[in-house]
Amino acid sequence: MSLFPDLPSTASVADRYLRMVKRSLLNDLYLELEGILHYLLLCRRQGSEPDPEIIRDLGRHRPDILAHLEKARDDGNMVLWPEADGQVYDPRNLSEHVHTMIGRKRLDHLHQCLDTILAEGIPGDVMETGVWRGGATIFMRAHLAAHGVRDRTVWVADSFKGLPRPSVKEDVGYDLSKRHCPILAIDEARVRALFERYDLLDDHVRFLPGWFRDSLPAAPVTRLALLRLDGDLYESTMDALQALYDKVSPGGFIIVDDYGALPPCRQAVEDFRTARGIDTPLEHIDWTGAAWRKEGDRLHVSTTGSGAAFTEVRRASPRFEDCIFYHSITTPDGDIPGEWDLRDTVDAYLGNVPFDGRSVLEIGPASGFLSFHMERAGASVTAVEPTMERLWDTFPLHGFDVDTWRREFFDTITGVRNSFWYLHHLYGSQVRLIETVPEAIPPAVGDFDIGLLGSILLHTRNPFSILESVAARVRDTMIVTELFDSNLGEAPVMRLIPWPEAPTIDTWWAFTPTFFTQALHCLGFPYTEVSIHHQKRGPAGELIPLYTVVGRR
Repeated sequence: MSLFPDLPSTASVADRYLRMVKRSLLNDLYLELEGILHYLLLCRRQGSEPDPEIIRDLGRHRPDILAHLEKARDDGNMVLWPEADGQVYDPRNLSEHVHTMIGRKRLDHLHQCLDTILAEGIPGDVMETGVWRGGATIFMRAHLAAHGVRDRTVWVADSFKGLPRPSVKEDVGYDLSKRHCPILAIDEARVRALFERYDLLDDHVRFLPGWFRDSLPAAPVTRLALLRLDGDLYESTMDALQALYDKVSPGGFIIVDDYGALPPCRQAVEDFRTARGIDTPLEHIDWTGAAWRKEGDRLHVSTTGSGAAFTEVRRASPRFEDCIFYHSITTPDGDIPGEWDLRDTVDAYLGNVPFDGRSVLEIGPASGFLSFHMERAGASVTAVEPTMERLWDTFPLHGFDVDTWRREFFDTITGVRNSFWYLHHLYGSQVRLIETVPEAIPPAVGDFDIGLLGSILLHTRNPFSILESVAARVRDTMIVTELFDSNLGEAPVMRLIPWPEAPTIDTWWAFTPTFFTQALHCLGFPYTEVSIHHQKRGPAGELIPLYTVVGRR
């Protein structure tokens, strides 16, 4: 195998850049210098003086050293030197200066997985648990940068002080802690510095320091498209799987670095897969690496041009106690209270538009009250949600602890989404739910008679972009409902709401009805009607004024 296989002449700039990043991570670019270091160590080991001629031209005089290094680099194996007495010399703690130990085959496999994630639109961030010097995560960030991806995060999880001492019976006899393997103990500052050396340390890279049992269960990670496990031991591998597997999207990748090399790691993977009933075959990458793709209901449709994609989501019915109902609901078992009660005035909320025989594109269904109401009225409904990692469009208020807010909000929005699926199964609904970028809904989602944006645009960074995206998919009627603020007057304006003294970060705007009548006219819906109505909010049923704009082509 050639150390530098040829790229086709048609290879993109991104592919050429990523191949160069891989060469650098593997130290292919300066393999002779590494070979000289090994030559000097072998000389010292044998008690001989180094030959200057060999140092000046190692490739000519000691091609065996370079061939040995190339083989180890290709396989992602340790560089060990057999000795005359049958023993093996292991100079790792002196000679290991590559930026990743995973080797060419596992690095190429990671590249292929990342390509697939983008091509198929698998939602979620990417993560490695156990990063050593950070090489694999650096490549993840390089891949996202090369393809202009800005809505995913690379999570870098490590103790940054080596492996823990064995604390479970499965790890007995495998003490890889700092006192035995100091080469494995790389602190966070060195990993950050290496990201900076590659010019890849930015807001899309997040560090999770600490032992996995402490750091991973509370990690602010919402969804993963790729989870790479390199914890070596049973405990570290099991901790990562238990904390993170459920966050891997259907179609996402689980990669295990040490499946073949370390029996404790392999046992953890097998025990977890058995306990979860996972029978998806493992793909063996090389002598130690293994991987599988998470199964589940999914439909990915890629579009041309921007590469936007959508995922059709289907979920089992959650437990009632895991639900948070945003809208009050009447069920066969009784009433379920929610934050808003639209039951008596839902037709006004929807602009008194008839739905029988119509197709509807709805943005942000929450608990699905409007979705299921329109379905009962005879509509076929497709509801759109952003992926969990894009939630929420938080206002960047200086000094506000957004990470803590997001962690708390994640539990709330998970409960609301659970309530959608609880009611979906309760009603035997056919409402279709897809996840995509609301600002760029791909044509493959389809075209619809009606578009509905029910009190959603006030929570978004780019409301006009979402309005435009929905309008492009709608043939006939647009319905926009928002809170009514009479203080704004009658001009087509939107007012920014957040203010340092009033730290609201999940609500951005207040709009006048004229803003939407004018915007819809510009988007090809010139015939508009505006109505004002009141809806009940909160336990006391406080009446809140809202308006609905109905625009038609």
